[in-house]
Amino acid sequence: MLLHILLVASCIASSCAIWPQPLNQSKGTDVRWLDPAVKTTLHCNGAIALLYSHDSSEYQFTGLIHELSKISQVFFGHFQIFTGNKSRHETPNSLSESFLLQAAARETIAQIHRSGFVPWKMHKRHSAFEPDAHAPRQYVSAVQIHQMKCPDSHDFAPVSFFDGDESYELTITNETATIKSNHTIGSLRALQTLQQAFFAHSTLSGSYMPDLPLHIVDRPRWRHRGLSIDIARNPFRPEDLIRTLDAMAMTKLNRLHIHATDSQSWPLDIPSLPKLASKGAYQPNLIWTVNDLSEIQAHGVMKGISVFVEIDMPGHTASIAHSYPDLIAAFNELDWSTFAAEPLSGQLKLNSSAVNEFVSTVLLDLLPRTRPYTSLYHIGGDEVNLQAYLLDETVSSDDPHVLQPLLQKFVDRLINITIQQGLRPIIWEEMLLDWNLTLSSAVDKENTPSTLVQVWRDSQRIEEVLKRGHRVIFGDYKHWYLDCGYGIFLDPYPMGKSPHGVPFNTSGGIPSKLHVPYLDYCAPFHNWRHMYMYDPVANISSDLVDGVEGGEVLLWSEQTDSMDLDSKLWPRVAAAAEVLWAGVRNDTMLEDAARRLGEWRERAVTDLGVRMSPVQMTWCLQERGCNL
Repeated sequence: MLLHILLVASCIASSCAIWPQPLNQSKGTDVRWLDPAVKTTLHCNGAIALLYSHDSSEYQFTGLIHELSKISQVFFGHFQIFTGNKSRHETPNSLSESFLLQAAARETIAQIHRSGFVPWKMHKRHSAFEPDAHAPRQYVSAVQIHQMKCPDSHDFAPVSFFDGDESYELTITNETATIKSNHTIGSLRALQTLQQAFFAHSTLSGSYMPDLPLHIVDRPRWRHRGLSIDIARNPFRPEDLIRTLDAMAMTKLNRLHIHATDSQSWPLDIPSLPKLASKGAYQPNLIWTVNDLSEIQAHGVMKGISVFVEIDMPGHTASIAHSYPDLIAAFNELDWSTFAAEPLSGQLKLNSSAVNEFVSTVLLDLLPRTRPYTSLYHIGGDEVNLQAYLLDETVSSDDPHVLQPLLQKFVDRLINITIQQGLRPIIWEEMLLDWNLTLSSAVDKENTPSTLVQVWRDSQRIEEVLKRGHRVIFGDYKHWYLDCGYGIFLDPYPMGKSPHGVPFNTSGGIPSKLHVPYLDYCAPFHNWRHMYMYDPVANISSDLVDGVEGGEVLLWSEQTDSMDLDSKLWPRVAAAAEVLWAGVRNDTMLEDAARRLGEWRERAVTDLGVRMSPVQMTWCLQERGCNL
């Protein structure tokens, strides 16, 4: 089945509210209600299986409706049992694609039924926009998923699942919603779209869709569509990321990159080295346990999102000194700005057998635990400080010619362990472009995952990486850094000049570098429109563009914690998500985007409880825009 059929979009722009914008869609004006007894079935390999039925006992899988082949008997026989009293955070002991599809079908129908989203802000003040709740109703009573490749009923395979075909076709006519897809991940994306087609009625008498018939053909522009969150500089709770994953799923993002440790704290539990978190976390109750991480990763899988970890090395590692001080050079030097990008200073020694053993222990503890849920691991590699190695007795040099071969050996170790554990390494751009290291992707062997390079500066750096034969993910700090524009987090010296010992090898007395208005390095604030208009492949040669796998929008947490996480992320992350899903945007799309994003925001606030900033004031939404 090919899902690249082109449709003529016949809907009025202001009514096409699906986010992110589908490739092609057409809508009508008839109304259908969702049948309280709606049934969802999977059609595959000549067989039909019931995925969800309101009247099934505790939502249990009821077996085959129709058996046509031995293959289908084996496949459908592996569907997992569901009980209706599971908590939202509870995950199964053994994942499989068949389990995920059943879970997604059940959760989609349940979410539509329990939604409280009444879209009054999207219509004229006091207008009668809802269907008559007392009039005779016509229902959507069946959801049929026709999937080309049957869901695997055995253990979950992250590579084949997350690299699967995400394209889908969704058609709703009369009483049936039909999904056509090639792969389970495509069916999940279709179900995520289906959920946005329905609204709650203000009488609480059911959910309806006002756009029948509906026809959508859709597929993503880029494979890697991610959000990166730093949980080390300020404390976060696992439930913060659970809530974030739910919102990400509503935008069809599919990668959550957890920057898990940094110089300020090490909150991640490594059981083979328990002192790392017990001494490195800000408080004992702020440790992320093994169960916390696996719960977040499993929740991501249920939403079609690969959750992977970054432990940045060899820089950004000062927090290790709280438990293993002999591994860190230049720890907490008074003149931190000489030895680090921000306080506190300290990074792993570069020519130490003890460091090599430590790194191996950490990775061989962590990676086998993350591998069941993801195919990725980020090895870090940014902002390595040369001066710190003057205080590293294993090196005692800041000469790049001395440090480069030592960095090569260090990174080789990280990459090799990652690949041996069956994961694809990701590395920051500096290791390739500034240090000229050789990465595995330049000398790939068959079936060996290539190292993916993450570029955070600009398109010129993206093109440089591509010209060296490496694949890229982007995230320009001038467009997609979410922490920009809030001002610097550092203070000037109280006396206006540096104290004794600052800067390094002086007696002090240097004027403070900070002055009014205390702007941060990447100001101004990047509003959602600015993020929406980012063209990641601008000025990149057309013959190289295929080497771009996608991108990430990033939040560094110097001035963010659990209390303001939602408002720092949303709705700006959703704007970036449409770029990643639908492709590069242009300013003619902004008016339509404002309305669709505004509706998406109201739905997420109402149904997910995400405390995000408004897209526009209510008057603008009701009047279909505020133009200048």
